[in-house]
Amino acid sequence: MKKFALIFVMVASVAIAFGQKNVRQSASNYLKSGKLDKALEAINACVLDPSTASDAKAWFIRGNIYLELVYTKDENYKKLEADPLAKSLESYRKVNEYDFKKEYKEEIFGKLSVPYKIFFDSAISNYNKKLYKEAMINFGKSAETYEVVNIYDTVCLLNAALCAGLANEKEAAKVYYIKLLKANYQSPSVYATLSDIYLKDNDSSNAFKYVRMGLKEYPNNMTLFNYEINIYLKFNIINKAMINLQIAIKGDSLNYSLPFVLGTLYDNMANDSTKTKNQREVAFANAEKEYRKALQLKPDYEDALLNMGALYFNIAAPIYVSARNLPLDQTEQYNKLIADANEYYKKAIPFLEKITEINPTNLQTLLSLKQAYSSLGDKEKEKLITEKINVIRKK
Repeated sequence: MKKFALIFVMVASVAIAFGQKNVRQSASNYLKSGKLDKALEAINACVLDPSTASDAKAWFIRGNIYLELVYTKDENYKKLEADPLAKSLESYRKVNEYDFKKEYKEEIFGKLSVPYKIFFDSAISNYNKKLYKEAMINFGKSAETYEVVNIYDTVCLLNAALCAGLANEKEAAKVYYIKLLKANYQSPSVYATLSDIYLKDNDSSNAFKYVRMGLKEYPNNMTLFNYEINIYLKFNIINKAMINLQIAIKGDSLNYSLPFVLGTLYDNMANDSTKTKNQREVAFANAEKEYRKALQLKPDYEDALLNMGALYFNIAAPIYVSARNLPLDQTEQYNKLIADANEYYKKAIPFLEKITEINPTNLQTLLSLKQAYSSLGDKEKEKLITEKINVIRKK
């Protein structure tokens, strides 16, 4: 009896499987005759049944039915599914999962060209209208279309990533750039941009991870090297930042911003009260040297001019104040301090004057110049500067 019961169950299972395959064939026939409602009902019953849930052909037919719903002009059929294209792609993914012999890969690839174009054309239209988030979504969907058959469209992925950046969709941008790397897209800018996104999120681990992955692939790429410097600066890893800056300056001798940044680091050290007097003096000399390098490369570099002027002015001003605070009977000490202050004021003035040529309304620079001229006893220039200051303040 037990053997008979077992045989009975096995026969019943085979019968159910054949029954579902008949349903699958019915769905195919309904599709061919254009009866999409009946085709959909039959195929969904088929893929939901455990005996045919992993049947590649059933999922292939399901994908084809939903794809027909994308194109149909029959309003009744359109009501059957809100997003038939998504359902179609879902079905083709299932085919790819269960089609071990890849019998349907070429057919699916051919069918996907139409939804790919739908998404791509929509993305271009969105982009032209500056609807960047929508463009990102449609470029992403266009790329995902061919991912169904394990083909990565790096053009669409890159466009999706760029649109994500324009739409300020940082998380989506990360996804698309990482997909590009997985697709073996060769470009140092992908590593750099991905690292920068994480840097702006204060995620030092991933910021370093991707910039160093890029440097491994492109060891001589100065853009990636500079991005690594930015990470060191952001997270206050000053020693490594300075080492990298010195290397970068040798490798990119025409980049005026590199010696300027190095100069600011030395400048900060020169003003760091935790450093010894000797360390601060050495840092001051190095800051002076690096700012001059930057100005040799770009003589009208306003930031470097400002820092160079401030470097001297910030030494002169406290000395000048100390002199003014002395008792009236300490004439000798007063004269010495004023002379010391004036030596630094003289050094600061050419840089401050250059800034006023570039930016005549820079009030802080004009005030600094007025103080310097006053200390040096240059009444004529002090008067001219005072007039300029008064004009700006009246505006």
